[in-house]
Amino acid sequence: MPENQIMLLPKRDYWEWVKATQKYMLAFGVNVTPNPDNAGKYATSNFTVSIANPPNGYPNQGNILEYFTTNYPAAKLDVIEAATPQEFSAKLEIRVDARDRFGRQVDEKGQIDTAIRLHWPTDYPRVNQAFGANPEIYAQWNLPGHEGLDIRAPMNTNVYACADGDVYMVNDDIDNHPYGRHIRIQHANGYRTVYAHLASILATNGQDVKAKEKIALADSTGNSSGSHLHLTLKKEGSTLSGETNYPKDIMDPTPFMVPFGQEVEGASPVTYSWPVGKCLVGLNAREDGDFEEPDFEVVNISRLEAIKILSNTSSEDVSRLKQINSSIFIMARLHYKLGHSKVLPSEWATRMQLDLERLYQQGVRYFEIHRSPNLQSEGWSYSWISGEDFGRWWIDVVNILKDRFPQARYGFPGISPGGQVEGQRLDAKTFLEQADAAILAADWVGVNCFWVSEQQMNSDNYGMFYRYLRERYPDKLMFITEFGNVHGATNLQTKGRQYNQYYQHLRDISGLAAAFSNIIHSTRSFDSMVWRDKDGGLSPITIEVAQRNF
Repeated sequence: MPENQIMLLPKRDYWEWVKATQKYMLAFGVNVTPNPDNAGKYATSNFTVSIANPPNGYPNQGNILEYFTTNYPAAKLDVIEAATPQEFSAKLEIRVDARDRFGRQVDEKGQIDTAIRLHWPTDYPRVNQAFGANPEIYAQWNLPGHEGLDIRAPMNTNVYACADGDVYMVNDDIDNHPYGRHIRIQHANGYRTVYAHLASILATNGQDVKAKEKIALADSTGNSSGSHLHLTLKKEGSTLSGETNYPKDIMDPTPFMVPFGQEVEGASPVTYSWPVGKCLVGLNAREDGDFEEPDFEVVNISRLEAIKILSNTSSEDVSRLKQINSSIFIMARLHYKLGHSKVLPSEWATRMQLDLERLYQQGVRYFEIHRSPNLQSEGWSYSWISGEDFGRWWIDVVNILKDRFPQARYGFPGISPGGQVEGQRLDAKTFLEQADAAILAADWVGVNCFWVSEQQMNSDNYGMFYRYLRERYPDKLMFITEFGNVHGATNLQTKGRQYNQYYQHLRDISGLAAAFSNIIHSTRSFDSMVWRDKDGGLSPITIEVAQRNF
C-alpha cells in the first residue's frame, strides 16, 4: 500500500534543507514545504507529516509539536531531530539504506535494527497459550516449554502473514505432522514463521506475500483440540549462537509482536453497525408489572437515551416512552422463567413470538435472547448443561425467529460474571468459551458488569468485564445489558456518582452501543439499586444521573 507523506522543513536555509532530502526524495517520492499550515492540511489518520526539527526551527509557531497537537490533532507526526541540514541528511540516509521510510528499523544509536516486526496474524488479540508455557507437557519433545504462541482464531477465520516474505513450504496433509495443515514463510535476516493447525491454505509454494496478507483459514488440524492459530518463529543460527535455549532455532515471538491495532500503515479500523457513534445512557425497566407514572418520571428526569424493556411490556407503555423522548433507543429482552424442566428451542420461540411481533410492529429491532444463561435459576443444568449446549439452543431459537422477523437484530445475552458457584452458577469465562460459536453468530453480544467498590468498578473482572469480551470479539457490537453497584451498604448518592463516572468512561468507546443500569423499580428485589422508591419518590441515583454534563 503506498505511503501518504509530506515533509515540513524550516524556512531558514530552506534550500539547504531541501538539498539534504534529495536522496530520500528519490527513494520514496515525498513532497516538501516550509509552511506548517500547508503540511497541516494533510493531517489525517492516513497521512504522515514528517518534520525536520532543529532548535527554534519554527520561530513563528514556537514548539512545532505543540503547534500541530493544538491545531491539527489528527496528524500523524514523524519527527526527525536534527540541528543542521547535514545531520538531517545523515539520518535520512540511514532510512534510505534500510529501505525504511519512517525509520521504524533505526535504533537509538542510528544503527539499522534487523529484528523482525511480526504483525498480528489473526483478527483476535488474544493469546491462548504463551511461549514457554506448560513445560511439563513439552518435555516429552525435549522442549523447555510451548514452542510458539497459540493465538485465538475461531474455525474458518482469517490467518495473515506476520511479515513480508516468501512461502517456502505448504503442507496440505492433516495427518503427517503434529502441526496438521500448515504453511512456512521465509523472511529477511534469517527469520522464518510457521502457521499451524489450518483449515485451508490460500497461499502457494514460492509465493511472495506481504505483511497482513491473508494466507489461510484457521482450524484445529493436527495435534490440536480446538480451533486456534499456532505461530512459531525461527531465526537461522540462533540455537548455535545461544540466542535461544530452544532447539531448531526456535525463538520467542512475543518481543517481536506489533501490538494489535497497530499492524500496518493505512490499516482500516474496525467499524461497527451502530450509527449513533456513542454509548447511550440506558436503564433497565422494571422486572415486574406495567410501568407506573413514577417510572416515566425517572425516564424524563434522568434524560435517558436508552431503555431495555421486558418482552411483555405493553404497547401503550412503549408509545409513552417515545412521547417522552422521540429518539429513545428501546431494546427488549425476550425472557421467561424456565423452571426445572427442559425447554426446547421451538417451545421457547413459540411462546415469545406474539410479544416479539407486537414490539417489532412498534419499531423495536434489538432483542436480547434470554438472560444470564450460566445461572441454574435461568436454565443451566436443566435446559442446557454447558455453554456449548446453550449456544446450540440459542442458535436454534434465533433461526426460528429470523424466518418471521428478518430485520430484528438478535443478541447473545449478558451472563452472570464471576467464578463457579456449585449448584448456582457455571464459571462465566468457561461458559463464554464454550458458547463461542453462538457468540460469533450473534448480531451483537451483551455484557453484565457489577461491582461493590469503586476499585472493582474499574477492574476488568467486574465493572470493566466488557474488556474481556472485546478482546475475544474485537468486531462485535456490544451492549452492557446490566450494570450496577450491588453493595447494599453503599448509599444511593454514591452509586449515582459512580454511574455518571461509568457512563462517561464508556461514552466514546468504539463498539459499545449502550449501557443499561439496574433498575427503575421492582416490588420483589433490587432494593439497593432502584432508581425510584416504593412510594414513587426519585432515588438519589436518578438525581445524580440527571445532573451529568453530557
